[in-house]
Amino acid sequence: MVAVNRERSLWAALVALAAGDAATTLVALEMGLPEANPLLAALVGAVGLLAIPLSQVVYVGGAAAIVRVVEDHGRRPVLLAGISLSAIVVANNLAAVLVVGWSA
Repeated sequence: MVAVNRERSLWAALVALAAGDAATTLVALEMGLPEANPLLAALVGAVGLLAIPLSQVVYVGGAAAIVRVVEDHGRRPVLLAGISLSAIVVANNLAAVLVVGWSA
């Protein structure tokens, strides 16, 4: 039961960071900062800002697909890798938004 709760906590963290990534990216774009990911920049150009939250849905869905094929003992490292990458992106986004906000 404890392992299930830990995995749920990891999923909650991954989803929260994905939402944080989408939110901070949207704020940065609204402030006039460019999207650094060329694929996402092209998607935003093609379909608009809806591409940002949709990309995070795809990201979490991809994580779910990977976790499904991994043995039980390998799920935590997969989720932790996703959480780590997402935390870096959110920290970068926050830093960019704060620097631009302070300089405005």
